[in-house]
Parts: sequence; structure tokens; C-alpha cells
Amino acid sequence: MKVTTTDKSIEKVSAGALAIILFEGEKPEKEVLVLDKKIGGTITESIRSKEFTGKLYQSISLYSHGNISATRVLLVGAGKKAEFTSRIARNLAGVAGRKAQRIGAKTLAIYISKPEAVEEIIEGVFLGVYDLGLYKKKKNGSIISELILVGSVSNEILKHSIIVSEATNWARHLITEPPNKLTPTKMVEEAKKIAAKYKFEIEILDEKEADKRGMGAFVGVSKGSEEPSFMLSMKYKGGGKETLGIIGKGITYDSGGISLKSSKGLSDMKTDMAGAAVCMGVMKVLGELRSKVDVVMVCAVTENMPSGKALKPDDVVTAYNGKTIEITNTDAEGRLVLADAIGYAEKLGATKIVDIATLTGAVIVIFGNEATAIMGNSQSWVDKILKASEAAGERFWQLPMYSEYKKVLKSDIADVTNAYRSHPEAGTIAGAIFLQEFVSEKTQWAHLDIAGTSLSEGESPFLANGPTGVGVRTLVKLIESMDK
Repeated sequence: MKVTTTDKSIEKVSAGALAIILFEGEKPEKEVLVLDKKIGGTITESIRSKEFTGKLYQSISLYSHGNISATRVLLVGAGKKAEFTSRIARNLAGVAGRKAQRIGAKTLAIYISKPEAVEEIIEGVFLGVYDLGLYKKKKNGSIISELILVGSVSNEILKHSIIVSEATNWARHLITEPPNKLTPTKMVEEAKKIAAKYKFEIEILDEKEADKRGMGAFVGVSKGSEEPSFMLSMKYKGGGKETLGIIGKGITYDSGGISLKSSKGLSDMKTDMAGAAVCMGVMKVLGELRSKVDVVMVCAVTENMPSGKALKPDDVVTAYNGKTIEITNTDAEGRLVLADAIGYAEKLGATKIVDIATLTGAVIVIFGNEATAIMGNSQSWVDKILKASEAAGERFWQLPMYSEYKKVLKSDIADVTNAYRSHPEAGTIAGAIFLQEFVSEKTQWAHLDIAGTSLSEGESPFLANGPTGVGVRTLVKLIESMDK
């Protein structure tokens, strides 16, 4: 999507749709009233008749009848002014974008009444109009080809917002791909393209090499699949004082393995590589913006499939850090591959780590699709990530990691089990407690469980059903907070 700016008065902006964002109970600004007069007072009449109240995410379309340069005027409700946040600003832009698509507009202009919200507006439109129909012969609706920002916009913010938005949608594209198209091999090919374009150092360990290096947890999962599997790492050197490790779960299809999922549970398991897609999207942003922070990305890329070679409950594997793991549930495979990925990231120099994964169905029981769970071994590190998520407009919520939870992973035969034996309580926390076993005490670490937030369940006014790309924007904000 092309993004342009203009300082023309709003009635002179040529577009298929011109969006005006209005607060509930607030009188339109002077510029909007001038526009309203030219189109016959339909804006104020819509407000007076209560057809449009400004209620949050409400939207209506008004014809201009050729009296202004835009074909239609969209009124978008911003809710109560006292409750306005940057997250709402993004969502409102998404509402405008999706409304413009539905009425067939090819170009969308948005009047910038709040210059400080430009980043949110650009990101909101990009995210809102993303098209999930990758393999449809006939696309639904129109594709907006140009976004016009009416008002004062910094070129730096413009560039930054477009880069982050495009990287987020690129990650969504990967997550949307079906598992017969996006195999582990194909995902590694995408990583190679990133490394080649931005001159990143890349290392790709196949199963044989990973086994040789002692990554028994990762290899244990990968041997169940006929597809080749890879431990993928990429390095970005920005000249920082510390090295951030971003770790992504890259299970391109999760059947559950021998602990096979139900028919319903198998749905959307192509998205179990969302964490890895997010990490790769962040690397694309780094390649463009060149932050002054060293970053090492490690993604464990494989399938979790049942076969004669697959892991079995009661098997014992040895992780990269030497700890032994008793397998009690092969469907708790994500934490196994992440255990080795975390250890490997530390080996590659990571001093602070964030892992991101669609790890547990239990997190959906807690939060539904509304919040990402965050846990970690350092409160200051968790707080820094929470601050980044707030700036990015992504909801994170911290869960506790009390030492008492360790009992759910107690094994009689090995150092730890990979899942609870007899009860399902605190499943999301148990996953984080397991991962902490593979983090060095000297390393600040946080775990993000995006099993609920990685997908939008049903369409919203501002987002299509499907992958969200959650995490890209937060990790970019985190990196930028370290670049100071």
C-alpha cells in the first residue's frame, strides 16, 4: 500500500473515501464543519438525528454527491475522549480501512486531528485491510492501494510506521500459509532471503547436526516428521552493549504427535509457527531501521507428527544444557524445542532473552483472545517488555511463577517432566516453569504465550479473522527502548 501525505484542506483531498474520526458527545472541529457545509450538512444532521453518536468503533458512510473531491465521507466513532488510548487510535484506523474496503474504495484519506497518533493510524490501516485470501481465485471486496494522511506528518514516523506495518503483515502472511506450502524447509528459505538482503549472519542446523551438538529435546520432536527440520539462527550486529535473544517456536504443523489432538484441536495448527514468524518479521524491521542493539534470533523449525519414529510418552531426552526430560505428553512439544533454542541463544551470546510461542491452550482459558501471557525470571525485564507492549498497543498480562508450581513437573526418572502428569491446573504457568529450567541464572528471560492472541477469532470492526502478527510491534518497541 502506498502512503502519501497532503496539507490540502480536507474538502480538496481526492479519495474514494475520506475518514473523519469524532469523539462521542464532542462538537466537530472547525475544518470538519467547513467540510460539512459543502456536503449539505449531512455530518451534523447525522449527529443531530443520532444516526451517528460517536460510539466507539461505530462507522457510517455519507455520499458527497460531487460537492467535495472525495467520493464518500466516513464518520468513525472514537468513543469517550477521556478513555482514548494509542491502542484505540490503531483500532479506529483499522475500522476506517475496513469500512473503506467494504464500500469499494481504492484510496482512503484520513484526517489527522491528532498528529501524535500518526504511527497508530498507519499501522491500524495496514493491519485492518490485510487480505487473508491468499489462494482465492476471486478476491473479496476492494484492495486499498493508497492511504492519504491529511495533516502534518514527520517523514521519520512515516517511514518507521510503514516498515513495522509491512513486517507485521509479512509475518501474518507466513502464519496464514497452509502447512503443505509452508514446510520447515520453506520457512528456512524465507529466513535465507532476509539474511541475504540485509547481510545478516545465518546458521542453519539440520537434525543430524543438531543431534551432534546435543539438542536432544529438539531432535526428539523433529524425528516424528518426514519433513526435514532445522534449528535456525540469525545475527544482527548493531553495536550495542548487550545482546538480545529473540526465540521463536516454529512448529509448522502440530498434530500433537503420539498424544494426538482431537479433530477440533487439529484446526488452525498450521499457526503453531507464529512465534518464529514474528521473530523473522522483527529481523526484517532491524534490517531496515538498523537499531543500535545486538540481536540474535533462534527459531526451532519443525513439525510435530505421529510416526514410528515419533517421541512416545515415557521417553527420556537430553536437552542442550544437559538436563534430562521425561516425556509425559508429546503434545507439549513446543517447550521441548524452545528449551534447546534458549540454550543455543545463550551459547550465541544472548544476555537477555524473550521467547514467543503459541505454547498452551490453557492461556485461552485464562484470557480468551484478548491478552498475551508474560512470565519471567526478572521483574525489571518483564516490566520493560510490558511497557513496550503498552506503547505498541498490544495487551500483555503477567502471571506468577511461584516456586510451588515446580511440583507439577516433578519426575522420578529424569530431571523434569515436560508436562503435568495427573492434573491440568496452571497449564500456562507450568509451561513457563519448564522453560525456566533451561535458562541460565545470569540471563534475564521472559516468556510470551501468544496462543490466544496470535489469532483473531471472528472478524472485529478493525481486524479480519485470522493471524494477527502479535508480538512484532512489541519486540520492535522493546529493541528501540534498548537503543538509548
